[in-house]
This record gives sequence, structure tokens and C-alpha cells, in this order.
Amino acid sequence: MVMTFFEVYFLTLSFILGTVIGSFLNVCIYRIPAGLSIVKPRSRCGNCGHTLSSMELIPIVSWVLLKGKCKQCHSAISFRYTFVEFLEGVIFTFTYLKFGLTPLTLILWLFFSILTVVFFIDIDHKIIPNKVVIFGLISGILPFVYHMVGTYPLYQWESKLAPIIGMMIPTLLMFSFVLGSLLILKKSGLGMGDVKIYAVIGVFMGWKLSLLSIWIAFFLGGLFGLIWIFIFKKSSKDYIPFAPFIVIGTFVSAFWGNQFFTILYK
Repeated sequence: MVMTFFEVYFLTLSFILGTVIGSFLNVCIYRIPAGLSIVKPRSRCGNCGHTLSSMELIPIVSWVLLKGKCKQCHSAISFRYTFVEFLEGVIFTFTYLKFGLTPLTLILWLFFSILTVVFFIDIDHKIIPNKVVIFGLISGILPFVYHMVGTYPLYQWESKLAPIIGMMIPTLLMFSFVLGSLLILKKSGLGMGDVKIYAVIGVFMGWKLSLLSIWIAFFLGGLFGLIWIFIFKKSSKDYIPFAPFIVIGTFVSAFWGNQFFTILYK
């Protein structure tokens, strides 16, 4: 199948926009846990404090041209910054390919950007900041309004209560896991951040896809735990961030969940 000029144009634009957003997400990932402003000051080298020029801030390209080093002090620049930019470019492109040039694509671009921040902050600091959750809930106004004036595709339910139910069911389920773990095992295998982020996921995804993402997250988390213990010979008491599995489960649910339920209901 040969793509038209406009299809190639929007694919390219999606990737470029994703890398630009990814560059901003790097700022959020670094600064939010530190309690710093994500607006100012301008990005700078973490080693020498050199303020980066516009030419040093071009996503992916600048890292390649500078050979992964600061222009001023020549200290190494982490490849992860470029990886996040590339990853977000891929996510934006894949979202456009899946859902086309629609309001849903724009909403999911925002939602997936939030999840990207959650993914890397939890890996780095083992927390999901309340600021990110609050921003996610405020952003949830978009699918809420979409559903009020039409039918939001991911909810799979025409009821006007879908956004509220979508927030409540997965959040309460995750909280029950925390409570049950505390009562039975005398310790929590999940953090409250994992519970609260499901309020955000629920309003964007609806309760059906959110529950599917929970199942996928626990499956992947359990599989990783077995590999962690039996292959890498790590202790079962070591803390493993769970949000990355939640994020992966949510991506899978968003892209393929509707097909899963279509097959299931046949």
C-alpha cells in the first residue's frame, strides 16, 4: 500500500512533534521530583552549568552532532535524554497511525506524555508525584467533554457516567489490593501513587480498558519478578517500581484493547 503525500507529511510531523514534546518531558522528569520549575531557568549542562543554546536543544540531532558531549566542558550527556525524545516520537507516530488525524489522537498524545513522565520518574525515584496526578486529572476534562458532546471511543459505553465510573472502578480495585496486602501480608506491595494514577488512567481509558491494563501490568510485573529472582538472583525483598508495568499495560490496552473485547464478546 503506497502512502499519499499527506500521510507521509502527517507521519513525519507526528514524529517531529513527539521528539519536541519528549525534550520537554525530559525537563519534567528531572525537575518535578526535585521541586523545581519546569519553565525556568533554561536547560543547562548538569556538570558545568552551561546554558544550552537553541542549536543545542534540537531533539536527537543535537546529541548526535555534539557526539553526546557538552559543547562547553565536554562531559558526557546521558543517552537517555535522546532515548526519551525518540521514544515519544515513536509513540506519537504510532498513535497517529492507529487513530488517524482525530481528536482522540490529540487527547492520547497528551495522555501518553503524562504516562511517559510517570514511567521514568518512578524508575528514578520510586514515586509518582502528586503534581503529575493532579495535572493528569485536570487534563481528564478533555475526554470528559468529548464524551459529553459525543461518544468517547475508548469508553465503550454511551452512559454519561462513563468518565466517573472509569475513574472509580480501577482506583478502588487498586486500593483494595493495597488494603488486602496490608491486612494479609502486613506490608504493601504497591504504593499509593500506583492507586492514584489509576484515577487518571480511568478517566482517559474508561473502566474496561483500565481493568485490562491492570491485568497486563500484574502479569508483566509478576513475570519480571520471577526473572529478577531466579535469573538475576536478586532478593524478593528488593523494591521494584510498578508504574512502568502500569504504563506498558495501559499502552497495550489503548492500542489493542478494543480488538480484545470485540473478540471476547463474539
